[in-house]
Amino acid sequence: MELEVQEAEGSCTLVSLCVRAVSENMERLEPEVWELPSVILQDILPFLNIYYLDRIETAAVKKGLSTQSIWRKLCKDVMKLKPPKFETVTCWRKKFLEVFFHHVLRGILDVSCDRRLMDQRFTPLIHSSQYVTELTICNKLQGVLELTPPVVETLVHSVRTLKFLHLRTPDLARQQSLQSLLHRLIHHGDVSKVALLSWPAPDAYILVLILSISAGFWVEHHRNPCRFCDIETQTERDKLLREKNPLLDSLVPCDGILDEQDEEEIVDQYSIEYKKGQEETPSALLTLQPLNLDQRPWDEPPKMHRKSHCKATVTSKPHGSRNSISKNATRPDASTKLPRVTSEQCKQPSPNSPKGLPADLTKKNTSATHYANSSGVENSDVEAEDLYDFIFTVANEKKTRTSTGNKSLLGEKGALGLHGLLGERCLGVPFFDSSRRFRSISALNLHNVPLTLEYCHILCNLLSTWVTLEKLTMAYNDLGSNIFPVMEALVSLSHLDGCCLRTVSLSDFTVNIPTLELAHNLLTAFPSLHVLSLSFDLENLPEKPRLDGSAFEFPENQLEQLDIRFPREPLHTGDLLSLLRASRNLCEFSLDNATFSSFEELKHALQTLTEFNTTLKRLSFHDMFLADCQDEILLLLQKSHLEDVKFSFCHLFERRAVEFLSEMVYTLKRNSTLKTLKLCGNRLGNDGLILLADIFADDSLSRVHCLDVSSNCIKSDGLLKFAKKLEDSQQRGVRLKLMLLSLSQNLLDRDPMTAQEALRLLNGMCSVISDKWDSSHAFSDHVSAM
Repeated sequence: MELEVQEAEGSCTLVSLCVRAVSENMERLEPEVWELPSVILQDILPFLNIYYLDRIETAAVKKGLSTQSIWRKLCKDVMKLKPPKFETVTCWRKKFLEVFFHHVLRGILDVSCDRRLMDQRFTPLIHSSQYVTELTICNKLQGVLELTPPVVETLVHSVRTLKFLHLRTPDLARQQSLQSLLHRLIHHGDVSKVALLSWPAPDAYILVLILSISAGFWVEHHRNPCRFCDIETQTERDKLLREKNPLLDSLVPCDGILDEQDEEEIVDQYSIEYKKGQEETPSALLTLQPLNLDQRPWDEPPKMHRKSHCKATVTSKPHGSRNSISKNATRPDASTKLPRVTSEQCKQPSPNSPKGLPADLTKKNTSATHYANSSGVENSDVEAEDLYDFIFTVANEKKTRTSTGNKSLLGEKGALGLHGLLGERCLGVPFFDSSRRFRSISALNLHNVPLTLEYCHILCNLLSTWVTLEKLTMAYNDLGSNIFPVMEALVSLSHLDGCCLRTVSLSDFTVNIPTLELAHNLLTAFPSLHVLSLSFDLENLPEKPRLDGSAFEFPENQLEQLDIRFPREPLHTGDLLSLLRASRNLCEFSLDNATFSSFEELKHALQTLTEFNTTLKRLSFHDMFLADCQDEILLLLQKSHLEDVKFSFCHLFERRAVEFLSEMVYTLKRNSTLKTLKLCGNRLGNDGLILLADIFADDSLSRVHCLDVSSNCIKSDGLLKFAKKLEDSQQRGVRLKLMLLSLSQNLLDRDPMTAQEALRLLNGMCSVISDKWDSSHAFSDHVSAM
């Protein structure tokens, strides 16, 4: 029986009063609440705060209850999040708590403003950190100082991706906190991906810090050691002691504990044996070698045999002196040794950079001195060049190329590019002589981060030995001619044992090497690449064309996905055909903005695609003229096993519109593999849309469930006829397979009433994506189709 109780805010039932009382006393009643029947528990769940709602999840699931709707409402009410249109949220609890963590960390959200977010028994950051798989750090590293050791310890086990967005130069305290955080999450955690996004003016110190730690390098500070490194070092030392000394167990006293004297004797004996072994196998030590700019990429680089990609040990000087690598460790050739930077060179900014690298780092060096003083380190132990000792050296000798009779993988431009770029300029080069090697990330994304020659050279030295890197994404970095040292670094990487690079994505406004030549260089160095994506707006090439005019001979490769967006210049069709023939395992192929010298060359490319790439599942053509290749398009749809086809803004129905569309529908009705068809921007018009309805007729074998007809000059009356045609098929007992229909940017605003009726019918049969596009602001696309 329910008892009505009047309150100031309205009427409440006895049940609701009891539920509120229970939710306010969960500290004492939590175990009993977990045991309540599901009928009662489901009334309590909406009144719990986020902490107890999270803790009760397991008990609720066991009783057949779901909290997803409650978490989704919290996302909408508290975080003001809208459900994504093109993304399925599998767990709203994780979604809310991850966003909640970032909002609290940056001070955006005040937990005291909502009783559902506040509980004195719980710490918001600690409780929600276990759900953070992608940690985002913005601006001046806001929130980094608030990451207490308990929070960081939880993040170590949960974070998989580190994202840096819109970074700006932070203060010294945040820099040091970032350094410790990166070391903890990457070297001792599970972070596998680092992304630097939208950083128009990179800070030299922060950029080098992020890249070097991501690559697995860490310089141990003897006055402020990492206790986790000490634990791992002691564990490894004990393991090596027992491997090298089989009789060690017999030396252990009966109580099982070594006294200090015995242990020191064993360590000294092992150190002698270990150094002797080092003389025999100097490659056991790993160092980051400066990129040998005199070594041409076709030369065989020094092999680096690794026992593990995670760590490498270094020998060091006694406490109080600077660490140094063993004399027998692998080092660059004498001709490429780089002298240490002088204080005068530090003060000279780079002439080509608005924010000179040496000047920046000199400022950081001064900050490092202040930090050392504040940390209790005496001034005598801190030198002005400490930062350079383990990060930068400067090449001040002019580099000349002496190799003759060989042909570079980068071609003539690559051979001339590096020497012309470097000259006598001072280059900052990371050279971590005193660093240890830890685990490194497997995916690096640099998006809209301008890389000057200095920054690019730093990246190249890291890339040249980054064997654990599996995915490299570089977008809009203003590389220009710096693409050549990047290519040489990647070629050097390809020769190392254990190289894992499988995905390369490069995009920029301009490129100083033909796109297909760049693809040839990459696939020659990495024939095991699975994904290659190249996207450029302009080509800045020398006027001299290819001398012999012959096509590149692409090696057989393991490419599964190939995406190329060409600049608006005619491409070398022979190169593209060679690439398609060599890529027999292609599952996805995307061609954007490709310009052919003649439609016969385009026909030849489509025929090659049909003949040699029979494993294709997804095909995308964008901004190409396909009106003269209708027969080849039909043959491709007949012979292939495509599941996803996209022809966007390809003038597909500009000629023989009705005839070709009828033939295309006939072909599609007999295609049982195609599931997604995207025909946006092809001037389909009303008549074309009505013909497409036959794909879903009762005599059709088609399995198309996603149809995109955006930007096709479709009017409201044509859409209504299309909807009624589908409805008639459904009334005849035909099971409609169409699940998603995209109608964006069509002429539906010219007759809103008819459009509303058509959308009402379609929404009853499938999901519809539409918009309130104002067609009066658009130019006439094609008068005859309107």
